Amino acid sequence: MTLIYQHRNWTRMTSKAPRGSGDRLVYLLKLIASGAPQFSLGELAARADLPLSSVHRLLQVFLRSGFVERGGGQSYRPGRELHRLASQLVAAFDLVRSARPFLEALVSQWQETAVLCLYSPVSRTATIADVAITPNPLRFAVERGVEISLPWGSLGHAILAFLSEGEIEIVLRECTVGPLTGRPRSTRSELHKELELVRERGFARYYDPRYDIAGMAAPIFDADRGILGCLGLTMPSKRYQRHLEDDLALSVRDAAQKLTEMAAISHS
Repeated sequence: MTLIYQHRNWTRMTSKAPRGSGDRLVYLLKLIASGAPQFSLGELAARADLPLSSVHRLLQVFLRSGFVERGGGQSYRPGRELHRLASQLVAAFDLVRSARPFLEALVSQWQETAVLCLYSPVSRTATIADVAITPNPLRFAVERGVEISLPWGSLGHAILAFLSEGEIEIVLRECTVGPLTGRPRSTRSELHKELELVRERGFARYYDPRYDIAGMAAPIFDADRGILGCLGLTMPSKRYQRHLEDDLALSVRDAAQKLTEMAAISHS
């Protein structure tokens, strides 16, 4: 993705620049992202209404992180890392928007809550990005923005199974107790067997009548077969027994595969 240049005058802004170093970093980043393709230290300082020395010091932070790069002569420009992060945000937004019809179709077909989770390789967790709620009055409270721990449940396993061995090991070391049940997670041997089944089948299943929890989820990949997240259905285990498991798995896996194809096409 290319950051779009929105016409701005390189003049001092009427609003007063923030004082704290953290606030100033965010302030400068916004100016850089919305400004010209290249800029000098003096131009950025004038636009930010900050001393040259302060802007120079903050620019060094951006240079080290890759958010800003050196341009021709004494100029600077938005860096590749800033472009990469912007592309990731656009990809996530596109995926959420594209997934909505599939979530609604799954709810219509199964009368159960459909969930889209997005994986964060930085935190090695997943976040609920969108939800379509079941019309059934008996349901779990599933909310956008909630973090999912990967060693538990169908949503977590549908993502964890497609991480590298090193990443899986890190996740297992960091997560030892179930966030919902408070019970220790499965042994490494048991979990690796379960993840192998997920890879073979193309979907993850979870069923725990002790806590009346059940679910089905399938992975979503990018064009390079990197894991983006998963699509799933969640429900009380008592209702899970009323569904034909093979049909449930087929519906969820088919929806996730179509989202994978759309993600590959949109970013090819």
